[in-house]
Amino acid sequence: MKYDICVFGGCALDQFYYKNEKGEIPECPSLVLPGGKGSNQAVAAARAGAKVTMVSRLGKDSIGQRILENLVYNNITTNNIEVIDGLSNDYAKIVIDEKTKDNDIERFAGAIDSFTPEMIERYKKVFLQSKMVIAQLKVPKEVSVELINFCYDNNIPLVLTPCRPQRLAISEPGNKELIDKITYITANKKECEIIFETTDIESCLEKYPNKLIVTLGPDGVAYHDGEKIVKIPAIEVDKVEDTTGAGDTFNGNFAAALIKGFTLYESVVKAQYASSMKIRIKGAQDGMPYEEELEKYMMNYYLDNHDYSREFDLAYNAIEDATSTINKKNLVKITFREKEDSTFVTESDLIVEKLLIDHIRDSFPDDNFVTEEFNNENTIQNRTWIIDPIDGTAHYMKKSIFWGIQLAFVDNGEIQFSIMYLPKLDEMFYAIKGKGAYLNHKRIDLGNKVPLNQSTIEFCGSCHKKFEEKKTIFEKLLNNPVRPANFMHINACCFAFSNLLTGRTNTLVLSTTKPWDIIPGVFMTQEAGINSYSISGLTVYSNTEDIEKFIKDE
Repeated sequence: MKYDICVFGGCALDQFYYKNEKGEIPECPSLVLPGGKGSNQAVAAARAGAKVTMVSRLGKDSIGQRILENLVYNNITTNNIEVIDGLSNDYAKIVIDEKTKDNDIERFAGAIDSFTPEMIERYKKVFLQSKMVIAQLKVPKEVSVELINFCYDNNIPLVLTPCRPQRLAISEPGNKELIDKITYITANKKECEIIFETTDIESCLEKYPNKLIVTLGPDGVAYHDGEKIVKIPAIEVDKVEDTTGAGDTFNGNFAAALIKGFTLYESVVKAQYASSMKIRIKGAQDGMPYEEELEKYMMNYYLDNHDYSREFDLAYNAIEDATSTINKKNLVKITFREKEDSTFVTESDLIVEKLLIDHIRDSFPDDNFVTEEFNNENTIQNRTWIIDPIDGTAHYMKKSIFWGIQLAFVDNGEIQFSIMYLPKLDEMFYAIKGKGAYLNHKRIDLGNKVPLNQSTIEFCGSCHKKFEEKKTIFEKLLNNPVRPANFMHINACCFAFSNLLTGRTNTLVLSTTKPWDIIPGVFMTQEAGINSYSISGLTVYSNTEDIEKFIKDE
């Protein structure tokens, strides 16, 4: 595919007037900026990391040139935009109430009304080269109908924003069939009520599962997942400056997330966060976040909205600092010693553990530690930090990828969060009690269980430990009429759990019981919804559908 997203729609010049406390509107606009729903959605998607092109029309004048330059500045391919001599450009008069931050928009159509059905045929190659199309209902209806039919006939996912919802009113002949052909409809509450001619939003969602997504302002977002209505609360924002473009920000980020492989739920959530970032800044496009800004904002929101956000933030930063420290040292000759259990400890193990403990003690001097090197005889009690400075030391010594840094924090008798970082893969896993498990800030969703004959089974823990128990499980799996696809053994718990959490493996058989080895990963599997079982005296964590039958037959 040449493009991730093709936005089919109009561009405009937005004129912003800010109404003062007396209700007075100034004669001249305070801001004049490129905008328009099509342009806004293209900018939002491009900043979210998607490769975007636009199919549009502009008048050939200074306004059109300014709009075009803005699109180019935002890395949007513009060679599919027609610039036509004598065609007037669209503009909007947007009045913002400084007190409530609500907006009142008066639109003046120009180029948007000149779109024709022939444009769909003319740019069909562009649509076919795109993974997804975003459109609105602002162009003449016959053009929208042509686009909807083309996308449907060619299996191109279409995200439609019904900004002129009366054109899609369900009682109008042919509109129900059109709605059925649209992949996703993202509507606000008012638009939904106009289209479906009812105030019963939930009944609409039930009729159009995984298609209709309705934004509800302060009540968040809702859609139906095929089994139930999913309601996602609104993101709390400390200060609202301007809601203009919030919906366009939502749509651009929603589409970009879907293209990247995020689930519908994850895509809606990311779009929500992006929209909440936008409304903190004046102008339709100025507040639209870039991909990295959004990821950082989402992470900080997670951290700031749970009971142990200070501890989590400290641990997260300490692990990054520790990784940087041992990388800078470039320990080519790794000094190590053999422990009593025939495992190894390197200089880096000691450096990382000391650094993490020092970071934590600076803020929480009375906390307890259970760690592999310095505090391995301590027990978990009260506020306890469980740390494995380098899990997979033997692999670290060989300069392989199979090692990581991990920790967990316990308070009130429960694990509150855990973190695992695999530096060689730059994979940062974390889980927060009641908030799920994440990889690089993307929520982990393993989806359906994998059949046994497609599963990879991993054994973790030293080969010689509980050998007979492992042998029993291995032979039973091997002799099963339906055999697993693969077996593997790496012996680095952080990597084994990361394999399970990413779907690189599907079942993990664990023989070690050391708290610093297993507690961070075990907690993550629980938050990710992975089941655990006891088999032949060992613990098994599995996303394999036939494992339960295997257990019952034991």
